[in-house]
Amino acid sequence: MDAPKFKDFKESIVAFVDILGFDNRARNIKTEEDFTDISTLLFALQKFAKDFSQENDIFNEYELTAISDSLIVSVPYQNPISTYGLLTILHHFQYSILATSFKTLVRGFITKGKVYHKDGILFGKGYSDAYKLESKTGGLPRIVISPNIVTDALDKIEKLSEKKEISKYKTILDFIIQDPSDGLYFIDYLKPVGTQIQQTKEELFMERSSIHAFIDEQLGSSNENISLLQKYSWLRWYFDNSLKHIDS
Repeated sequence: MDAPKFKDFKESIVAFVDILGFDNRARNIKTEEDFTDISTLLFALQKFAKDFSQENDIFNEYELTAISDSLIVSVPYQNPISTYGLLTILHHFQYSILATSFKTLVRGFITKGKVYHKDGILFGKGYSDAYKLESKTGGLPRIVISPNIVTDALDKIEKLSEKKEISKYKTILDFIIQDPSDGLYFIDYLKPVGTQIQQTKEELFMERSSIHAFIDEQLGSSNENISLLQKYSWLRWYFDNSLKHIDS
């Protein structure tokens, strides 16, 4: 392994993602089944990201680091599609671990900044900002996108619209939604875009039914825990809002 080189210290899109409840599960590993449940969760993200990178040359510098209950994901900001690609990966991951038997929630923050992220070494303003800002977004099960990234995307989309070229492109707006409670944009992981469009409506209905039952179960057992009640009440609002995509 070579020593870090300055040329690899790049302006990047960086996501810091916290897997909710993961630390408690990791602390209480007692059986092989417990270990497999946790390790498979992380392996699933790594495999999807690796496959995505191989199929899309622009993301061949994709990096992922897992530290206990956190994931740091980055890709050099070569052009606006870098943001789109990262949102595609996280959209798939966030939905999959909720809709499948994992029934796990995540929260996080995505920003842009200089970072060195290679061979397990990670440092730079991009990472520091994502780490610090993740804890200041209300603790809800959502991955928030920096307002600067959203503003930048809206400006580019407006310019393309003026040139009547916007129909040629997919944009990050296909993957995000604004929370009316605080104005922050987050990954719209219950919207059937990205890898979800490969599923049939019947499959999506079944997964939504499973998510609905999970939310009901958690709300029913959270009456004495204000933090959990707020988290799952918000998730119920978001879930109900997302049904328009399935019913239409």
